[in-house]
Amino acid sequence: MPSNTRSKPTAGETHGAERGLGRFEGFSDAVFAIALTLLIVEIKVPGSPEGTHGYSDLANAMAAQWRQYLALVLCYVVIGAYWLQHHYSGRIYAKSDHWFGVINLLFLLAIVVIPYPIRVWCFHLGTGFEPVASVTLVAGLALLACAWMGKWFYAMPGRRLMDERLAPDFVQQMTRRYGIATLVQIVAVPVVIAASRIGVAIALLCVGFFLLPQPTPRYKAREEPSEAEKSNA
Repeated sequence: MPSNTRSKPTAGETHGAERGLGRFEGFSDAVFAIALTLLIVEIKVPGSPEGTHGYSDLANAMAAQWRQYLALVLCYVVIGAYWLQHHYSGRIYAKSDHWFGVINLLFLLAIVVIPYPIRVWCFHLGTGFEPVASVTLVAGLALLACAWMGKWFYAMPGRRLMDERLAPDFVQQMTRRYGIATLVQIVAVPVVIAASRIGVAIALLCVGFFLLPQPTPRYKAREEPSEAEKSNA
């Protein structure tokens, strides 16, 4: 995303070197791509050196791997939902600085790690370990949501890193939407301790919220970006 096509925020103190978002988004997209690609590697083919052995029916052996398929789908949905929001926020953030990069690294760490608690839950669903696995999953999703909100809250004060042309009511609307979603993820943690499947359902439905189209960015009067700028965003 070309940095010279954005109106740079003047209010709010930034820290360290200020940069455009081109390399920032490129690195983040690469991490998302690798995290999504590696998911299929976790499914071991029956009969392969790492897969199951001693089966008499290949179809049944593959069907028995349903937990791995479930983990693949859930991981893809969760990571994909956050990639959609990452892609969407490219129209909101105008630049980056040192601490924004640090917070983004923590967010990407959460993206890389989230397949583990998802797989723990999928492999212990319906077993005596399901309650502990459920807490692990919901806590992981809550931490991921908090990391996302960490970026948002850091960029907000004085429009530190956000496009200053955005309408104030739009920024407030998105803060409420993201804030409520994150709060629900946090509340799901004590819920899952008392009722494991209800807590998991709440957390996963909250992730589903991020799959929905978000509001079209609104700008101050006569400060809308050009069509060329929108196509490059």
